[in-house]
Amino acid sequence: MSYKELKSKLESEIKKASQVFIIGHNYPDFDSIGSAIGLYVLAKSFKKAAYIIVDEDGEKLEPGVKRILDKHKASVNFIKKEAYEKFVNSRSLLILTDVNKKNRVAIGDNLDKIKRVIIIDHHSEDEETIVTDMKYNSLIVSSASEIVSRILSDFKVKYTPDVANSLLAGISLDTKRFKANTSSQTFDIAKKLVANGADIDEVNALFLEEFESFARISNLIINGTVIQKYSEDTLSPIQVSFTINRNMPKTIYNVEDYAKAADRMLKFIGIDAAFTLGYIDEETIHISARGGKKVNVGKIMNEMNGGGNNQCAGGRIVSDDIFDVENRLKEKIIYGLADDEEIAEVPKVIKIKQISRKK
Repeated sequence: MSYKELKSKLESEIKKASQVFIIGHNYPDFDSIGSAIGLYVLAKSFKKAAYIIVDEDGEKLEPGVKRILDKHKASVNFIKKEAYEKFVNSRSLLILTDVNKKNRVAIGDNLDKIKRVIIIDHHSEDEETIVTDMKYNSLIVSSASEIVSRILSDFKVKYTPDVANSLLAGISLDTKRFKANTSSQTFDIAKKLVANGADIDEVNALFLEEFESFARISNLIINGTVIQKYSEDTLSPIQVSFTINRNMPKTIYNVEDYAKAADRMLKFIGIDAAFTLGYIDEETIHISARGGKKVNVGKIMNEMNGGGNNQCAGGRIVSDDIFDVENRLKEKIIYGLADDEEIAEVPKVIKIKQISRKK
């Protein structure tokens, strides 16, 4: 639907809803949580009960995102998936922001509990995209936060400087600090956010915390990744990455670190599946798996007593030998090869080495 239709639907659907639930993607980033908070303010402007679903524990979130949640916890109703399942009824409205796929939201398996769904997004769609007649998905807009900021402006909704900061952080993230994916509208919206109290210094401070996380994950990838080739006798060999802190394997990270490392590896050219392994406590190893058309990581993780779908999966194993778990995982890759479960020869393992600058 068009932007004009989106505004009309938001107003009519919020007004007739018993309550409004808002959710972004799993492990929300600045754009996901910023746009969700903006939509919460919109729902409250129509005097409706509203809730933002964030199913992850605070310690598993990025520091900057957790800081935003802490800033708003006194004024915003953040709930877990269990509360949504308890409160939802036939007259509820669900708004998804910065996401359109059911496998990327905590309540993806419980969407049948709600009949009215609005999607506000700027990402491509696939077979996992939620089916709804009320969907605004603009691939040319910088961010969900830009869309929501424009909505608040058009409805003349008043909001606090903290809300303005959250929305500006969302736009800043997805435009790489206004260096990409921008338009004249993007800058116009940013100007309005500053006029409504957004503080550039506070937003920059959020990104400093994010940078520390980015550096930690980058170090894990650079020093701990090996790439293994499967089906080398074909025209298009399958390449799978395995990331572990190989120098200090007992290092404990949070689950989001492992997920982001796997996400980032999958974006490398030629990588068909990515696995990140590491400890979340002294004896429990977590595995984050990402795949695609060539490798069904859900099948592989099922073989490791985990679960998930072909693109996103994971599992946990109690062990004091992470390299043994890695070797067992490598042996299970054959179960996820697309339409072919024959054992492939594995003649080569490539180690990504740390790159040092020449002085």
